[in-house]
Amino acid sequence: MIKKYISSQRNLFNKDLKKFFDSYRTSNILQTAMWYSLSNGGKRLRPILLAEVSKTLGMKKSDYLNMMLATELIHCYSLVHDDLPSMDNSLLRRGKKTCHIKYDEATAILLGDGLQSLAFEIITNNELNLDDRTKVNLCNKLAQAIGFKGMVAGQMMDLISEGRYDKFIPDKKFIIQTQRLKTGALIDFSLQAGGIIGGAKKSELEILSGFGKRIGLAFQIVDDILDATSNEEDLGKTADLDSKQGKVNFVTLLGLEKSRK
Repeated sequence: MIKKYISSQRNLFNKDLKKFFDSYRTSNILQTAMWYSLSNGGKRLRPILLAEVSKTLGMKKSDYLNMMLATELIHCYSLVHDDLPSMDNSLLRRGKKTCHIKYDEATAILLGDGLQSLAFEIITNNELNLDDRTKVNLCNKLAQAIGFKGMVAGQMMDLISEGRYDKFIPDKKFIIQTQRLKTGALIDFSLQAGGIIGGAKKSELEILSGFGKRIGLAFQIVDDILDATSNEEDLGKTADLDSKQGKVNFVTLLGLEKSRK
């Protein structure tokens, strides 16, 4: 039942995403590359969570659609940069060539930058049916979620866990914080954003944030397990990459059985 519902919501969102991007698309290679990164599949979990919270609070699609789009643009930008040779050096993403392989590294960097700036552009434009104070609040919280104390910090901690900079050996606390920032911060924001749009109280936003942190952590543990146990065809990306890079994660630190628990 849940899988079927999520699938139906994903299909609806994909149509909205295409309609939105078609209004921007030209023959420009950068925009073509941006669409490649957006259209190659994906669970669309973040925008779906945002929409579900907004709907629960009685909001209409016109009130939250641009925020759905913005969160997915940010997520896709983060994946493109995460795959770069200087980061995870991944060759596949969702069963297709990563952007720096399909195009080149410079294009991948620029399309990621373009997706991030476009996300903030569509939050602040007049098509989002919210007052200016709410838009500023959403921009501020999104910037925090993906910035140097959020997703970017988590990415840096992830690199540290590979032993790139010193012989620091991450412990369980370090890994949990890494994944809460790298993966969980944007999921946390997506839930809170739905609440902000719907006028949720501070106590309700705290509940949504707590849920987001737990979902984000669970999501990453499952991802680590799949990385260690799946093949490239099923996973849609390079399998066992964390182990090959010497990265410390839940599986390499705790083992498969404890990670599953």
